[in-house]
Amino acid sequence: MDSRMLADSYRGARDRIGALAVDLSAEQLRLPVPATPAWSVHDVLARLAGGAADVLAQRLDGVPGDAWTARHVAERRGRPVADLLAEWANASPAAEATLPERFTGPNLAADAICHEGDLHEALGLARPDREHWQPFLDVLGHLPGRRLGDTATLVVTDERGQQWRCGTGESVTEVRADCYELLRGLFSRRSRRQIAGWDWSPAPAAHLVDGFGVFGPRDDDQPVPDR
Repeated sequence: MDSRMLADSYRGARDRIGALAVDLSAEQLRLPVPATPAWSVHDVLARLAGGAADVLAQRLDGVPGDAWTARHVAERRGRPVADLLAEWANASPAAEATLPERFTGPNLAADAICHEGDLHEALGLARPDREHWQPFLDVLGHLPGRRLGDTATLVVTDERGQQWRCGTGESVTEVRADCYELLRGLFSRRSRRQIAGWDWSPAPAAHLVDGFGVFGPRDDDQPVPDR
């Protein structure tokens, strides 16, 4: 994906999240988000608006650490959703302009796609449409290999037969899983137990499971949405 495609993906995710958010009740906005257990649905919206607003203001101290994202939430707690969406829309062009020329790993567009999935799972909704997130899986599917190097090879295959070959070692482990589950696992949105429960051959070593997600392993099982 190039920067233009990333900008389109970012803008599309913002539009879809905004359309979803405007109809949420106060109770739904207070729901905890399993993927980010310290945050509510409202907090995730605040995080997305705050990240873009900080890019616009060039307020990038601490980026992209936990303190940076926590500030986005804290500064917007209690603000109406309409205000958050307006702030995000205003800052979106500046955020789009910072997207990399080529997608090789996490960035603001991938962040929006990831949080869109987080919101769907928190609200009990079906997974987002494949066309919106497949390009991110196409790239992220190769990332586990960065940790393997020449010690092992991991072959990842989805239900349609699309395949990613990671690492260069002689020892080969294969894993087969649903494409959306692979994406969520790569975003560190599936637990060790959930990832280990995929179709592995042979059974995976701990470092393969722990190194699968780009943001590190987790132990809290996550909701799996309908297709």
